[in-house]
Amino acid sequence: MRLRAEVIVRRTPAEVAAFLGDVRNIPSWDRGVAAVRTAPDAQPGVGFAFETLGHPGAAGAEDGRMAYEVSAVGPEGSTLRLTSTSGNARYFKDAAWHTRLDPVPEGTRVTCVAEFTLRWGYLFLAPILYLMRRAIRADLERLRRALEVA
Repeated sequence: MRLRAEVIVRRTPAEVAAFLGDVRNIPSWDRGVAAVRTAPDAQPGVGFAFETLGHPGAAGAEDGRMAYEVSAVGPEGSTLRLTSTSGNARYFKDAAWHTRLDPVPEGTRVTCVAEFTLRWGYLFLAPILYLMRRAIRADLERLRRALEVA
């Protein structure tokens, strides 16, 4: 499954890349993330690993824990791969989020593409996840607001 959304941010691609490159900023724009954990000595770039924690609820923040690794990074964007297999990640056989940054007269076009394959036992979730594609757009709008206020 492939879901795509984009937004125009009134900031340069370098400013957007710097903001996105600091994973501590994720809770300011991703509604599903309450906190981010990294290893104290972790260095940004390809191979950088981190975890996001969901908001505490009935299932608890650990059920919403997702682990990622940066598999590509450059001035035009980045790719994050899901590495966890428990909690909410158990639904996915493979998942990646690709972010592309393109300069436009207004600033930067940020394009996010989520690509994932569901495990056989969870294929019934495909229609629900497809309907949630608006959530990516909503998070990109939050990213735009966070960057333009900064």
